[in-house]
Amino acid sequence: MINEILQKYEVTLENVKHLYYRNYTNNSDSPDAKTLFISFAGKIDKYVSATWFYNQNEFIGNFLFLKNDEENYNTYSDDKFSKLIKHYIDHLQITKLITYGPSMGGIASLVYGLKFNADVIIAIDPNPINYDYNNLLYQIQTYPDNYDFKNKIYINYTFINDFNTIPSWTELIIKQLQLKNMLLLVQPFRSIEHLFFIPSKQYLINIINQLSQLKVTNYTAVNKWF
Repeated sequence: MINEILQKYEVTLENVKHLYYRNYTNNSDSPDAKTLFISFAGKIDKYVSATWFYNQNEFIGNFLFLKNDEENYNTYSDDKFSKLIKHYIDHLQITKLITYGPSMGGIASLVYGLKFNADVIIAIDPNPINYDYNNLLYQIQTYPDNYDFKNKIYINYTFINDFNTIPSWTELIIKQLQLKNMLLLVQPFRSIEHLFFIPSKQYLINIINQLSQLKVTNYTAVNKWF
C-alpha cells in the first residue's frame, strides 16, 4: 500500500518532499474538508503512519506527512517547512489543525502546533535531536494566553535510567505548558526505552476525538459549600 501512496501522492512544494492526500469525497465546505492532520517523522527517512488514514472513514480530513530526512536531522528548523504548512492551511482554508509526531517529530509537533495555533497537539516521547529545545521553551513562554482553551495537548514520555527520572527537556516543556491556558494531558509510560510506546491507529484516533470533543470553559463562579 505504501508504494501506491508514494506513487500517487508524494510531491515537492516549497522545496520539501512530502505526502498529501485526503480521504473525504463530500462537499469542500464540510468540517472534514477543513481539517488538517500533520504527521512529523522523527530520526527516520520515511513518513510516519502514512497508511493509517488512506481509503478509510474512521478519521476523515486532509493528511500531510513530513519526514526529517536531512543528513544532520535538523530539517524542522528550516523555514521552508513553515511555508509549506501555511500553504496547505491557506489553500484548504483549514479551521481545525492537528499535529502529531514521535521523538523529534514530537518536538516538531509542539513547535509547529503552537506556531499555527493547532487545536490538538500530540507529542510521543518528544526528543530534541540537533535542536535547541530552549527555543521551544521560549516559544511557549511567549505564546499568548488562550482564554477559550482552544489548544489541547497530549504528551507521552518514557523515563531515563530508572523509572523516576523524567527527561529534563520533557519536564521543562511540561512545566512551561502548565503556565498557559491549555488542556494538557501527560501520560508517563513505564519504560526506559525511547519510543517503546507508540500509539496504535485506534488509540491515536481516540486521543484526537476525545480532545476534539472535550469543551473547556473558564469557570469563574464562586462555589458555596453551605
